[in-house]
This record gives sequence, C-alpha cells and structure tokens, in this order.
Amino acid sequence: MSIIKRFWKYVDKQGPDDCWEWVGAMEAKGYGNFSLKGRSQRSHRVSWAIAHRTWPIPEKGHICHKCDNKSCVNPAHLYLGNNTENQRDASSLTVEDVREIRTLYASEYYTHKEIGIMYGFTKQNIGDICNYKTWKDV
Repeated sequence: MSIIKRFWKYVDKQGPDDCWEWVGAMEAKGYGNFSLKGRSQRSHRVSWAIAHRTWPIPEKGHICHKCDNKSCVNPAHLYLGNNTENQRDASSLTVEDVREIRTLYASEYYTHKEIGIMYGFTKQNIGDICNYKTWKDV
C-alpha cells in the first residue's frame, strides 16, 4: 500500500469545509502521529506535504491550522507559516483578550478550564497564555 493511501485510511473525511479528524495514533498534545519512513511525524504536517507535494517541509516552516483543531488534517484548513504566525493564528484572541485572561487567572477565582470555557479554548491553551508560553510579548 502506498504511503498516501496508508495515510488517508486514518482520516475521517467529511465535507470539503469540515474538519477531517485524524483517527490514528495521537500524541498527548492532541496532534495525530503518522509513521513516515520509520519516523513519527505529526499528521497535519504530512497532510499538508501530500497536498502540496513537498517533503520535507521548508526549514523553520510551521503548518498552521485555520480551524485551531489539532487533530484536523483537511488540507484546506492548513497553511505554511512561521513561528509568529503559528502562535498568533492558534487563536482568534486579541491582545486585550490575552491581558484579560491573565488577569482572570491571577484573581484566583477562575481555573484554566473555566477561562477556557469562557473563551472557547482548552485549558492547555489558557495555561500556555497564563504561563507566557504563547503570547510572550503581551
């Protein structure tokens, strides 16, 4: 079986505008894993590479999700960006939102999970913001 056919058998394809969920192996952070030439690769990166017939992905290139769904491999939802674009596009948050999230968490009245529910993000996303892993410059 070709690599491409093997890859797509682990994808729950829906409509062209929907997220196509990876149903194969997953890593703890929520990204799909696909074994390519004996090395584990994130499935969304492989999907982008298949769609653009480009491997390896350009150095320092990040495959970003327009949909913010880590398990999505729909090529229409993926684009090549840089680290800054990847971090900023990982959310639809504004600078004001980020400041408010950090203020809410600092108040000790809200957990990462509760703030995530308010903003439509995971507790991990909120934790990364509060711990300055993302949005470091705000």
